[in-house]
Amino acid sequence: MSYEIYLDEKLLFYPGDEECVILDSKAELALNSAGSFSCLVPPTNPLYSEIQNGWSMVTVLKDGKEIFCGEVAESEKDYYGMKDLYAAGELDFLKASIQDPAEYHDLTPRQMLETFLNIHNSQVEDRKKFYVGIVTIHDSNDSLYRYTNYENTLDAIMDKLIGRLGGYLRIRKVDGKRYLDWITLEEYGQRIEQPICFGDNLLDYTESISALQLYTACIPLGARLEDSPIEALEAYTDITSVNDGKNYVYLEDAVDRFGWKKAVVHFDDVTIPENLKEKGEEWLKENQYETMVLNLTALDLSELQSEYDSFFIGDYAKVIAEVFGIDKYFPVQSMTIYFQNPHQNKLQVGDTQIKTYVDGVADSQKRANQLQQENVRQTTAWFQSAIDNATAMMTGSKGGYKITEYDAEGKWLRDLYMNAPSKEDATLVMQVNMNGIGFSRDGFDGPYKNAWTIDGVLLGEFIKAGSVTAEKLSAEYKASVTDEIDITVTAKFDVAEDLIQAEVTRATGAEVDLAASLKVTSDLVETKVSKGEFGSYMQQYYDRVLIGFNDASKYVQITAGAISIYDNGVSDSKKRSTFDEDGNHFYRDGYYVGKIGTNQWASNNSHKGLVFDLEVQGKYMSWAYKENSSADDYTTIWTFARSGSMYSSLGLHAGCDVDMHNYSLKNVKVQNLQAGGYKGWTGTIPIVTEIRDNGDGTIGWTYSEIDVSTGVITSAPRS
Repeated sequence: MSYEIYLDEKLLFYPGDEECVILDSKAELALNSAGSFSCLVPPTNPLYSEIQNGWSMVTVLKDGKEIFCGEVAESEKDYYGMKDLYAAGELDFLKASIQDPAEYHDLTPRQMLETFLNIHNSQVEDRKKFYVGIVTIHDSNDSLYRYTNYENTLDAIMDKLIGRLGGYLRIRKVDGKRYLDWITLEEYGQRIEQPICFGDNLLDYTESISALQLYTACIPLGARLEDSPIEALEAYTDITSVNDGKNYVYLEDAVDRFGWKKAVVHFDDVTIPENLKEKGEEWLKENQYETMVLNLTALDLSELQSEYDSFFIGDYAKVIAEVFGIDKYFPVQSMTIYFQNPHQNKLQVGDTQIKTYVDGVADSQKRANQLQQENVRQTTAWFQSAIDNATAMMTGSKGGYKITEYDAEGKWLRDLYMNAPSKEDATLVMQVNMNGIGFSRDGFDGPYKNAWTIDGVLLGEFIKAGSVTAEKLSAEYKASVTDEIDITVTAKFDVAEDLIQAEVTRATGAEVDLAASLKVTSDLVETKVSKGEFGSYMQQYYDRVLIGFNDASKYVQITAGAISIYDNGVSDSKKRSTFDEDGNHFYRDGYYVGKIGTNQWASNNSHKGLVFDLEVQGKYMSWAYKENSSADDYTTIWTFARSGSMYSSLGLHAGCDVDMHNYSLKNVKVQNLQAGGYKGWTGTIPIVTEIRDNGDGTIGWTYSEIDVSTGVITSAPRS
């Protein structure tokens, strides 16, 4: 077992070498982390003067296998002339590029990662490029919605992919190319047969285990029983009948060391006491450690015994500690390797990495900032803006009554919205004054059981969502919601004359932000639903329904018997087509161009067919094709045009050959005839029709003319 360390592919350290010497060398490696390497380089090392900050690369090999690669970030001289070298792992290369403001939607996790890496590669030199590798992480429908806003690429990947979908990043190098895999923990490494055993190579463990939630005994409870010895309490299957009358199982060594510490564990589907006892014992030995994270100081026996494989991050190592009842494989989350002092090497194993207090606070603050930024994107408005415009409290479709009261000096006191003309007769009252907004169902004098006061207190008798009473929304309940369940709901309600409006924005983590609103006025009912910056809305009037998409750029309007499509606005100039009982009608820039519909022959209405009707505003009708999908223009095949529009004459104008397949072309007038690519001659040809003897030794003749148009005789004398 040996380590080799290279600087820019030159040997920096080799065990036993008299020149290639470094001191206090250490590598810190962790899942989903760039990792680091540090050491002291003495002036006698041949590469001492070749270390370049921000350029030199450090590579660490263990038995020929690369376990670290990164760029030198610092190499300052100390008092004794040693260079204190620090290198950050190559995952940090992703911090060198920036993801500009952009929105992405309908991308799979692999496509999203590839997009981030392509943008990164366009900004860095070849030696810092990454290529998408194996991706086995998926979301529920493989359709991601994401936004970027000047984050570096590593932060974008960790927050928008790893932080939301889970998984682990692994770097692989194949044929000189650096691939970034995004995989599950089970796919990351391998099971290592080298055990971590208490009293063997497990050097420091007791102190860390004593601080964990460790139980030395448990009371297993099975399925609920129909009958209970205590009428007011539930009864469950237990193990007393198969466990000498005791309802618990325990670990003797653990009790001797840590004392009694019991837990109640439920197995709701177990009805047989023997099986229940077995499950309780199994839980004590293994299952209670499912989410445990252990900080261990353990010798890597592979450095002493060649038959053992060495540990590496992502591998599963078997931890055996009988005194704690542990005999279980744990994934290696992080490692600290001391190259000159291997007995100090440390492992962190467990299904979840431990976060320091600083890490936890930083993550919480970052998450809060992200939620705040996402909420800013949502459509919001202050409740007071609606109150300023309110003139009556709604008591039906016609509204109610409003009174504004002033004091003796003419200063405003309050606005009252009521179901009667005077406050003495009113039973339903909404009062707005400087102290807040209150609602009473018992007249002006109250009590006001529902109120929103100026000090920020929202008082309600109940929240109408499954009738959750206000008393149940206690401090104890709120304290039970941790960062494992991250739900933010923003709600706004407006009430004014001819207006009832409600808006709710719900975000689950940062994975999806969904906003919905409802508005009711005297003219329409409007609903909106958006996801990020994409959405749709529907406006329902008494005589039509309007549907808009994607920031109000596309519209569909439904009226009685017709569906119309608009582009960039609902007006005659923006209408593109309408489908009704007469067919599909087409418009352009406010002009009705024509339709495709059905009709019948006026002389015999049993003759029906499909027709293309061109209206007065329609100047031409064309058949055209594109050369290829990337072409910008269409090539005309046939065009029917009015005179003085695209062509000078009214008619059907061909842009291609007509193959009649030996069928007749009947009743044709021919102009400008061509044959073999040549036009025929046009003019008149004289033709002798009679020859006579003049009687004087000469002859005479009579002739007529034949008219020729482009080589075709169009008229000739009759015989």
